[in-house]
Order: sequence, then structure tokens, then C-alpha cells
Amino acid sequence: MSASVNHQRMGLLPTIIGRVFLALFLAVWMVPLYWLVNSSFKYKAQIQSEAPVWFPHPVTMENINWVIANLDHAALYRSLHVVSISVLFSVIFGPLMAYALSRFRTRANRQLESWIISTRMMPPAALIMPFYFLFLRIHLLNTELGLTLLYITINLPLTCWIMLAYLRGLPEDAEEAARIDGCSRWGAFWYIILPMTRASIAAAGLLVTILTWNEFFIAFVITSSNITFPVQVAGFLANGMNPEYGHMAAAGLLLSLPTVLIAVIFHRSLLSGLHAFAGGK
Repeated sequence: MSASVNHQRMGLLPTIIGRVFLALFLAVWMVPLYWLVNSSFKYKAQIQSEAPVWFPHPVTMENINWVIANLDHAALYRSLHVVSISVLFSVIFGPLMAYALSRFRTRANRQLESWIISTRMMPPAALIMPFYFLFLRIHLLNTELGLTLLYITINLPLTCWIMLAYLRGLPEDAEEAARIDGCSRWGAFWYIILPMTRASIAAAGLLVTILTWNEFFIAFVITSSNITFPVQVAGFLANGMNPEYGHMAAAGLLLSLPTVLIAVIFHRSLLSGLHAFAGGK
């Protein structure tokens, strides 16, 4: 009896340690989020006060109202256009690319897969200058079309890689049975494979949406006047020589709100799709 109790206690120890580390990890992410929300509803005097103001009292909406009044709506619409088009292309062509790599096996498949994953290993800072001079030569610099093409180039390999990991875990029996019954290769993909991969496609689309909406560095370098919403948010940091932390926090809150809502509303699709990508059932 005592041995069983000791065994249970030893089994609880890793669980407790894991939860403590998880709580610390979440705190690292939650403290900046708390500061962001807290500062958005504070007066400037409260933000710059030497004594910490843990909760804004009274609550003010002047930071959010200022951001909305000074917001460049063209930048917001440009972000929506760029994100929607790049995600649409990635979701349409990513599964097709992954299906071709998983079903049509050639000697070049290994090299293609290595190239696809290598595009995610390179830091953006290492690739931005070649793209900058290329877009300068073909007159796509500081254009919405150029930024959209660059985001498609970045997002398409990620979508393909997620779908490739999931498709390789699917049995080919149903697809082969459909082809025996007279279904074409395209018909088997449309009627058999596509319905089975809806969760993975949704997860890839949501993940690409979040990454593209939050992207700052590439848009900051490629665009100068035709900026996106994240680039404009960085411009709210200062008004002349005075730092405007309240405006910056409010702008960051408005920028984060869509992706947070997507993660909260569609968390089941994200978890199921990423679990399938990791090799789960």
C-alpha cells in the first residue's frame, strides 16, 4: 500500500513541476498583455507616475479615441486586402502542392521538401535586401501588389508543409477505392481528400492569417507611403519628442484584437489542425 502511495507521489512530482513552468511561461506572455490593456485606459499622468498604478482609475477612453481619430484607414484596408489575398492563395494552392508531393513521389521530392522547410529557417533580415532590390527593379516597391506577392511567397511553403505532414498520415485506401470506382485523380482529391483535411486547412489558414496580420518588419522595409496597419501602429509611439505610451498601447490593443478573437473563437480548429501536423490522430 505504501509503495503504491509513494509511486503516485513520484508521478505527481513531474506534473507539478510541469505546471509551475507552464505558469511561469504564461506569466511571461500575460504581463506584457496586462500592461498593454492597462495602459490603454490610463491617463498620461498615470502612465508616467513613479508610483505604479495597477488598475486605471478613473478609466479613460481618450487613448483609444485618439488612435481611431488619427488612424489611416487606407493602411487598415491595405492590411485587410494583403492578408485576405495572401491567405486565400495559400489555402488554395498549399493543399494542392502538398497533395502532389505526398502522392506523386519522385527523386526530386526530398530536395523540394528540404527547400520548402528551408524557407522558414531563413530570418527575414537575411532575405529582405534581395527582395528590396528585386522589387525596385521591377517597380513593385512600395506597392500593395508587391507586398501581397511577398507574403504569398512566405506563407505558401508554410501552408504546404502543414498540409504535407497531415496528408502523409492519411490512409490511401479510400482514395484508391474511389479511383477503382471510376473517379479521376482530381475527383478523388476533391471528394475524398479535401473533406478529410478541412480541419488542417482551417488551422493552416488561421495560422497564416495571424502571422500575416501581425507582420511588421517586411512591410516596414518594403513600403514607405503605402504602409500597413502594424507599421502605422509603430508611428504612434511618439508625438514630437514626447513618448506617447498611451497611444502606442491603444494602437497595439486595436492591432491585437482581431488575432486574439480569431485564436479564441477558432481555438478548436487551431488545436486540431496543429495536433494533426504534429502527428496526432
